Amino acid sequence: MTDPYAILGVAPTSGDSEIRAAYLAAVRECPPERDRERFEKIRAAYESIETMKKRLEYAMFDATPPDPEDLFRLLRISFASPRRPSEETIFRILGKK
Repeated sequence: MTDPYAILGVAPTSGDSEIRAAYLAAVRECPPERDRERFEKIRAAYESIETMKKRLEYAMFDATPPDPEDLFRLLRISFASPRRPSEETIFRILGKK
Protein backbone atom coordinates (compact mmCIF):
# COMPACT_ATOMS: atom_id res chain seq x y z
CA MET A 1 0.00 0.00 0.00
CA THR A 2 1.22 3.43 -0.74
CA ASP A 3 1.69 5.96 2.03
CA PRO A 4 -1.79 7.18 3.10
CA TYR A 5 -0.34 10.49 4.28
CA ALA A 6 1.09 11.14 0.82
CA ILE A 7 -2.16 10.15 -0.90
CA LEU A 8 -4.15 12.59 1.22
CA GLY A 9 -1.41 15.22 1.24
CA VAL A 10 -1.18 15.58 5.00
CA ALA A 11 1.66 15.34 7.48
CA PRO A 12 1.91 12.35 9.84
CA THR A 13 1.40 14.77 12.72
CA SER A 14 -1.98 15.98 11.40
CA GLY A 15 -5.08 15.70 13.54
CA ASP A 16 -8.40 14.05 12.79
CA SER A 17 -10.01 17.23 11.46
CA GLU A 18 -7.12 18.00 9.09
CA ILE A 19 -7.13 14.45 7.74
CA ARG A 20 -10.90 14.52 7.25
CA ALA A 21 -10.71 17.88 5.46
CA ALA A 22 -7.97 16.56 3.16
CA TYR A 23 -10.05 13.44 2.47
CA LEU A 24 -13.15 15.45 1.58
CA ALA A 25 -11.10 17.75 -0.67
CA ALA A 26 -9.57 14.73 -2.44
CA VAL A 27 -13.02 13.17 -2.94
CA ARG A 28 -14.38 16.44 -4.37
CA GLU A 29 -11.39 16.58 -6.72
CA CYS A 30 -11.73 12.94 -7.80
CA PRO A 31 -15.26 11.55 -7.30
CA PRO A 32 -15.89 7.83 -7.84
CA GLU A 33 -17.72 8.51 -11.09
CA ARG A 34 -14.61 10.06 -12.61
CA ASP A 35 -11.86 7.64 -11.56
CA ARG A 36 -13.02 4.67 -9.48
CA GLU A 37 -9.50 3.27 -8.91
CA ARG A 38 -8.09 6.55 -7.58
CA PHE A 39 -11.19 7.06 -5.42
CA GLU A 40 -10.69 3.62 -3.85
CA LYS A 41 -7.05 4.49 -3.07
CA ILE A 42 -8.17 7.73 -1.41
CA ARG A 43 -10.87 5.94 0.57
CA ALA A 44 -8.48 3.18 1.72
CA ALA A 45 -5.88 5.78 2.74
CA TYR A 46 -8.44 7.70 4.77
CA GLU A 47 -9.79 4.58 6.45
CA SER A 48 -6.29 3.52 7.50
CA ILE A 49 -5.47 6.82 9.29
CA GLU A 50 -8.81 8.47 10.10
CA THR A 51 -8.48 8.26 13.90
CA MET A 52 -5.55 8.43 16.30
CA LYS A 53 -5.99 4.74 17.12
CA LYS A 54 -5.82 3.80 13.44
CA ARG A 55 -2.78 6.05 12.91
CA LEU A 56 -1.01 4.27 15.77
CA GLU A 57 -1.98 0.88 14.36
CA TYR A 58 -0.69 1.94 10.96
CA ALA A 59 2.59 3.18 12.44
CA MET A 60 3.12 0.04 14.51
CA PHE A 61 1.83 -2.78 12.34
CA ASP A 62 1.95 -1.76 8.70
CA ALA A 63 4.68 -3.91 7.24
CA THR A 64 3.72 -3.74 3.59
CA PRO A 65 6.68 -3.16 1.31
CA PRO A 66 6.75 0.19 -0.48
CA ASP A 67 5.64 0.35 -4.08
CA PRO A 68 8.19 1.47 -6.66
CA GLU A 69 6.08 4.61 -7.01
CA ASP A 70 6.64 5.38 -3.31
CA LEU A 71 10.37 4.79 -3.58
CA PHE A 72 10.70 7.08 -6.59
CA ARG A 73 8.69 9.81 -4.83
CA LEU A 74 10.84 9.60 -1.71
CA LEU A 75 14.07 9.53 -3.70
CA ARG A 76 12.93 12.51 -5.76
CA ILE A 77 12.33 14.46 -2.56
CA SER A 78 15.71 13.46 -1.15
CA PHE A 79 17.62 14.27 -4.33
CA ALA A 80 15.89 17.63 -4.69
CA SER A 81 18.25 19.10 -2.13
CA PRO A 82 21.52 20.53 -3.50
CA ARG A 83 23.65 17.99 -1.67
CA ARG A 84 23.78 14.25 -2.15
CA PRO A 85 21.60 12.21 0.29
CA SER A 86 23.44 10.31 2.97
CA GLU A 87 23.59 6.54 3.16
CA GLU A 88 21.36 6.74 6.23
CA THR A 89 18.70 8.61 4.22
CA ILE A 90 18.73 6.00 1.47
CA PHE A 91 18.45 3.17 4.00
CA ARG A 92 15.57 4.99 5.72
CA ILE A 93 13.75 5.33 2.41
CA LEU A 94 14.29 1.65 1.61
CA GLY A 95 13.12 0.69 5.09
CA LYS A 96 16.36 -0.88 6.26
CA LYS A 97 17.63 -0.53 9.79
